[in-house]
Amino acid sequence: MIAGKQPDCKLVMDYEIFGGVGIEESNNIAQVFLESVKRLTNKEVIVYSDLSNAIDRFNRNIANNYELWLAYYGNYNDLADVETSWERWIGIQYTDSGNVPGISGSVDRDLYTESIFLSDTSEIPNTPNPNDSINTESVFYTVQAGDTLSEIASQYGTTVQELVDINNLANPNLIYPGETLRIVTNSTVQGSETRGTGSITYTVQRGNTLSQIANSYGVSVSQIAETNNIQNPNLIYPGEKLRITRKYKYYFKSSYTK
Repeated sequence: MIAGKQPDCKLVMDYEIFGGVGIEESNNIAQVFLESVKRLTNKEVIVYSDLSNAIDRFNRNIANNYELWLAYYGNYNDLADVETSWERWIGIQYTDSGNVPGISGSVDRDLYTESIFLSDTSEIPNTPNPNDSINTESVFYTVQAGDTLSEIASQYGTTVQELVDINNLANPNLIYPGETLRIVTNSTVQGSETRGTGSITYTVQRGNTLSQIANSYGVSVSQIAETNNIQNPNLIYPGEKLRITRKYKYYFKSSYTK
């Protein structure tokens, strides 16, 4: 969206609606976003936050690496004794009911230090979207004893309704061991999918975290990081391919003669 632009101020992450995401995970998401924007644009990035999130949400690691633009509508001189992860701010939004000549209605008003300006105002490069090259694959999964459709959907990053539609299932609560389900996914499977040790190549989707992927495939974050030589487990990118090796359960059928 900003390719070709020549900004003279630092780029900003405005992340203030978390939708029930916990503090640790939201900080991981913020870290990945900030690092990704910085990497793709070659520009410095800062954080926009209200006082509550600056105190209770964002951690010291983010504060140590990214400067703060604070939204605070009280007397900003009172902030001297307020403890946040940041020791200072480089911009403050002090009202949302300001007036500017030539603009009708209320607008935000801000004060900045000179630190808001970029030292490099060159054009932002046009970087291809890695999601454009992602192709979906069909995986055939053999239902095991104890499986549920919701568990299978969660494991492959799809939905129960999609599995029902693709496989023409009359009752989503009724699947049988040995039944084969077709799953349309962005994962490709190599080797045995139903038992033994299978090597799965997973394509990272927008919004994924390594912990979510690990939980879906029943492995640990450290195992995925080690297998794929990931230096920072909090930093994965859409379109990145991860090799996941997991062990599948063995199920045995016994035949009885009366």
